[in-house]
Amino acid sequence: MKHINNKFILEPVTDDLLKDVLNIYETNEEYFKISMNGKPSIDSIIEDKNAMPPGLNFNNKKYKLISINGQYIGIIDYIMNYPDEDTVYIGLFIIHGDFHRKGYGRAFIDEFTINMKEKGYSKIRLGVLKQNKNGFKFWSIVGFKVVEEILNTTHPERNWEIMVMEKMI
Repeated sequence: MKHINNKFILEPVTDDLLKDVLNIYETNEEYFKISMNGKPSIDSIIEDKNAMPPGLNFNNKKYKLISINGQYIGIIDYIMNYPDEDTVYIGLFIIHGDFHRKGYGRAFIDEFTINMKEKGYSKIRLGVLKQNKNGFKFWSIVGFKVVEEILNTTHPERNWEIMVMEKMI
């Protein structure tokens, strides 16, 4: 595995960057077949960007492009202080298909984890769709453990079975 030395940069997704996000989404066809039974679109990006658990402060939500060496390589969507004050919840993490299995995802999550710990968080939590075997394998490798399994009710038509995973930091 190649070691990634350079720092990752997180950039807020503005309307003029939606096509860059779509490019990253489109290189993850398998994930979108599992998660939405179809292909991603600008509308699905806007839905992701605006999705929030009820009653939360939108200021705590971050939906960002990840770049390294001036190139967009991924997306991270996370909520700080959710579901409790010492937790960061990752709602979506996608690496561009050209960068899969080259160490970028792991290097980013390692850096992200250190950054969140420095901000005072003690835990990172996320949900992995049960059918997403590659996602589950990735999150397990980077140190996340299943804490519960739930049936998601946000999109009942999608029938999502979710493995909730956590990592203490």
